[in-house]
Amino acid sequence: MKKSIFFLSALSLALVSCEDYYVEKQMKHTTVIEDVRAFEYTLEAGDYATIAKNASNVEMALAQDDDSVTYKALQQVAKEKAFNEIATADMFVPVFIANKFPQLSEGSSCYVTYTQNEGKPGYLVDFQGATSYTMTADDYKSIWGARGAEYFTPSTIDQLPAFMSARFSTFEEGHIVVLTYNYADSEPDSLIYDLPYICTVGQLLASREIGVEHQLSGTVGTIKSNIYGRFYLVDGTDSIYVYGLTDEAGQKVWKDKNIQLGDAITVKGKYSETAEGEPRLIDNIYVSHTPANAPLRRAAKSARPATLTRVMILTAEGWTEYTNEAVTATIGLPVAVYDQIGSTSVADPQKTIDIYLHQAFPYANADEQYIVAYRGKSGTTADVFLFDGTTFVMNTGFVEEVMSFLLKKSWEADISTYYSEPFLGHGQGDFVIQNIALDGLNYVWLYSALYGMKASAYASNTNHATEAWLISPGIRLKKAVNPALIFDQTQRYAANFAEECTVWVSTDYAGDVTTCSWTQLPWLKKEDGTPNVPDGANWTFISSGEMPLTDYIDQTIYIAFKYTSSATASATWEIQNFLVHEIPTEE
Repeated sequence: MKKSIFFLSALSLALVSCEDYYVEKQMKHTTVIEDVRAFEYTLEAGDYATIAKNASNVEMALAQDDDSVTYKALQQVAKEKAFNEIATADMFVPVFIANKFPQLSEGSSCYVTYTQNEGKPGYLVDFQGATSYTMTADDYKSIWGARGAEYFTPSTIDQLPAFMSARFSTFEEGHIVVLTYNYADSEPDSLIYDLPYICTVGQLLASREIGVEHQLSGTVGTIKSNIYGRFYLVDGTDSIYVYGLTDEAGQKVWKDKNIQLGDAITVKGKYSETAEGEPRLIDNIYVSHTPANAPLRRAAKSARPATLTRVMILTAEGWTEYTNEAVTATIGLPVAVYDQIGSTSVADPQKTIDIYLHQAFPYANADEQYIVAYRGKSGTTADVFLFDGTTFVMNTGFVEEVMSFLLKKSWEADISTYYSEPFLGHGQGDFVIQNIALDGLNYVWLYSALYGMKASAYASNTNHATEAWLISPGIRLKKAVNPALIFDQTQRYAANFAEECTVWVSTDYAGDVTTCSWTQLPWLKKEDGTPNVPDGANWTFISSGEMPLTDYIDQTIYIAFKYTSSATASATWEIQNFLVHEIPTEE
């Protein structure tokens, strides 16, 4: 409200008769303008530097402590364009408002929106010093021995904790490893058919595992004896001497199978060496072969491993997968993502990981959170991403806050107000409406310029069975001590107002009242023990009284007004002056 008040001094005229002239005094107007406003202001990027460099704020900061901690924190405000736990908005914004709006008069109020650096979620400290590791061929050999598989399977994945205990024996409890490994859903063919491990000649020569049976394929090379089936099995540039070939019954098969030079052949045999150290296969059993002039048959499909990344943590019981109840899932960023961006580290986690999470979780629900561990510029790190319904937003630790400031003799923070919405004269504000049942009506809740927010299910001389909710925006009760809700209300025509019209609180509301949990706030009691609600005798507004919210300290809450009606009774409920604030505690 802006007022102008004018004071006018009297005009004095004096006539001097002997000189027949008059003296005219100048008319002077004294004007006093009283400018009282209630308004909102959002700090712009440059405002933070202005606040940090202001001489009065600098002087105040230096006076806080002897080692300039507050002053340094104030300069950090300019750098980060955000307040922090030491240099707070309530301390340093008042001078800024006074300089920005010097014409305002006592009684003015301002809601200031600003950025606060709260730091990242505390549980991310678990990832400090985390290690990224990709398993090597030697690592898989510790699982499979000389059989050469470079992946885990359902039969071997349970060996992962033991492998990690051996591989990271010097790590202390609480250490996290972002492990990349290969995994196949099916076992190698050799395990499926209870056969020896299928490998190449080169792999067998490299392992030199004497006495272990293997299955190899190649072509018939130099023939030493076509009676006893002694020949060289050639696989690319590698070859091994096959010392005798029989069937499962031990019968010679060379002539029976018509094996010729150059044929493709598969055998089972045990690795051995001659006295001179020449590698060879013994106890050889014929499996199959294809003549050189016949088309090759397609080999049986073997397992195709996928590359996976898992976040593991060392606990007192050993290595286990990292979990956190605060989030929906914890993910290690897959190797494929690094390949796609063409880098071994992620330079822009917001962009890169948002794209990945959209692909990995196409049906994510709003407000779900995910921890993603990844390789950043400075090593392995992790961040939390919250799905807002459209984007997976990285929690940088910077949040938007709103604080109320009042001009008394000087500007000061009104830290007792968490959220205020008068409705009357302001509209619906940031409240939203969700209708569950309308029984043919177009609406139940509606803003009225005369009454505030109004709910009614009576139309065309008919009561309707309905359910409709009016839900507040998120209200943060950070550092609250004794928070409470208070509002004014009136009603008429209810059958049992205290049960038909109720107030609820949720901490996990995400846009749909039916998919979250709600706790009813009980109506306060009058001296006679009855609920402190309007009796419906007239349209007089009464106060709800201070409804305690101490169960929700340090949480973000949503407050909802739930209206219900039936085919026999439909209340008209009106609400004004919604306020969540801090009740001063008695000392």
